[in-house]
Amino acid sequence: MKILSIIAQKPSSTGSGVYLSELVRCFKNLGHEQEVICAVYENDIAELHDPEYNYIVFNTPELPIKIAGMSDVMPYESIKYSDLAKDEEALNLWKDTFKSKVIEVIESFKPDLIICHHLYLLTSIVVDVCKNISLVQKNEKHLLKSHFVDVVKSKSLMSPRIFGICHNTDLRQYQQTDLEREYIKKNIQKLDSIIFLSEEQLDRATELLDLDKRKAMVVGIGYNSDIFNNKKHVCELQQPLNKLLYVGKIAKKKGVLSLIKAINMLNDESIVLDIIGGVGDKEEYDEILNESRKSKSKINFIGPMSQIELAKEYNKHDIFILPSFSEGMPMVPLEAMACGCKVVISDLPGVKNFYNANVKNASIKYVELPKLSNVDDASYEELSAFEKRLADKIKDSIEDKNVYKPDLNNISWENIARKVLSIA
Repeated sequence: MKILSIIAQKPSSTGSGVYLSELVRCFKNLGHEQEVICAVYENDIAELHDPEYNYIVFNTPELPIKIAGMSDVMPYESIKYSDLAKDEEALNLWKDTFKSKVIEVIESFKPDLIICHHLYLLTSIVVDVCKNISLVQKNEKHLLKSHFVDVVKSKSLMSPRIFGICHNTDLRQYQQTDLEREYIKKNIQKLDSIIFLSEEQLDRATELLDLDKRKAMVVGIGYNSDIFNNKKHVCELQQPLNKLLYVGKIAKKKGVLSLIKAINMLNDESIVLDIIGGVGDKEEYDEILNESRKSKSKINFIGPMSQIELAKEYNKHDIFILPSFSEGMPMVPLEAMACGCKVVISDLPGVKNFYNANVKNASIKYVELPKLSNVDDASYEELSAFEKRLADKIKDSIEDKNVYKPDLNNISWENIARKVLSIA
C-alpha cells in the first residue's frame, strides 16, 4: 500500500509528531511505501534526512512566517493559529503553500491512503483537495498545477481514502480560535475514518464537530520498547526515591509552575527535580524559573533531547510527574514506566481508563484536577489546593518502597499501526 502521512507541525518535538514518526516507522517495517508532508525550519533538515519526507521550510524569504502551533505554547518557535487568523496575507500564504505541496505529492506519489494528523485546517484542505474540486476551480493564483485540475475534473485520479487522527489540541483550537470553523467542520465530517486516542476524546469531538460515530475508531497510543526499557538494578531501587523527572513543554498549562510549588511545599533538601523540555513563552519561563529559585530542593532545567537520550534519563530517575491540565493521551508516562519509574499524573480524562485496561503492576498515582476554563486554564482560586494534592501524591510515591515491574505488553506502536491499517 502507498501511504501519505501529513502534519502541519514538525515530525518530532511534540506528542503528535512522535505519533506520526512512530507510525511511519511501523508502516515501513510492514513493507508499505510511504511519503510524508511536514513543516520544518532550515536547521531541522539535517536531522530529518529520510527521503520519504517532503519538507515545507518556514521562516525563509519565500515563506516568512513561523510554523503554526496546535498548542498556544510550543517547545519551539511558532505562531498561534489565532494570530494567523488575524493576518489574511500570512494565512493565505500558509494555505496556498500546503495546498501546492499536497497536490504535488498526490500527483507524483498517487497514495492509496492519506493519514492526516489533527482534525483541523490542514486536514480540511486535504479533504477538500481530494473529495471536492472547489479548491482547484478557484485557482486564481495558478499555484496549483493545471494538470491536476484536469485530472480531478475528469475523475481519472483514483481517490485515496483519507483518515484523520485526533490529538486533543485540535479540538481545543477549534473551540477557542475563530478560524474557518464551518469549513473545518464540513470537511472533517467527510473523512473516511477518524482515529481517536480515547473514548472521552471521541465523545467530545463528536459533540463539537457533529461526527458520524460509525466512522470512528479508538486505538490509544503506543511506546517504543526497543528504546524505552528498564536498565535499573535492584540495588538502585532500594536507594532513597528522591530523583524526580518532568518531560514536556515548560509551560504553566502543563502544570510546571504548580509542580515546582508542590516541590517547595515538601521542603525537602534531598529531592532533585529535573525538567526536560523546550521553552515556549519566555515570560512564563522566567516566572517558572524564579519560582524554582525559592526551592530547598535542587531543580534543574534541561533542554529537549532525543528519545535515546531521554530513555537514559528515565532510567536515572525514580518518579516521573506529569501535572498537566490538559492532554490527549500522553505517551511520556508510558515511556517512564517502561524504564522503571513510578508515575504521578493529573487525573486527565480517559487516561485512567486506558492505563487500567492496558497497564499491569505499575505505581500510578492520580491527582484530582482543579476546575478548568477554556479547556486547559486552571481556576486560580483552586491552584493552591491542586498543588497541595500534587505534593501529597509525590510524597506518597517517595515513601513507597515497593518494587514495581510494569507490564506494558499490550501497548506498542506496532499494534497501533496494525489497528489503523485494519480499517484502510
